[in-house]
Amino acid sequence: MTPILILTHGDFGSALLKAAEAMLGPQAQIQALALGLDETREDFGARTAKAMAAFEAAPLALVDIACGTPWNVAVMEGCTQKGDVLAGLSLPLLMEALTLRDTLGPTDLAIELKKRAADGLQRAGELLAQPREDR
Repeated sequence: MTPILILTHGDFGSALLKAAEAMLGPQAQIQALALGLDETREDFGARTAKAMAAFEAAPLALVDIACGTPWNVAVMEGCTQKGDVLAGLSLPLLMEALTLRDTLGPTDLAIELKKRAADGLQRAGELLAQPREDR
């Protein structure tokens, strides 16, 4: 099982994890860390390193925004060397990650999630215009 480390600005990641667990049940080998408004990059990095050390294997870090502090910390703490980092966290993406992580390692999981991400975006006008049997 690929561990998942959720790194976000504020409590966004924790809220997504709580919602995903409400639908999929409790999850092992996953942790959400929130970058506090007054927290330094160094302090967040230390908490991230501690969380990574607690996992049984290399994690996939899911972050909210590419090149933001959570992304930079994940890269600096070695997630790209031991696991992988993927930005653009959303509830559909997290749920896909949780259902696929038993069969894919962190890099393959990141690659597959990136491929599937566009399918998570739906525009109501297009979806409703399709005949029922095509939905």
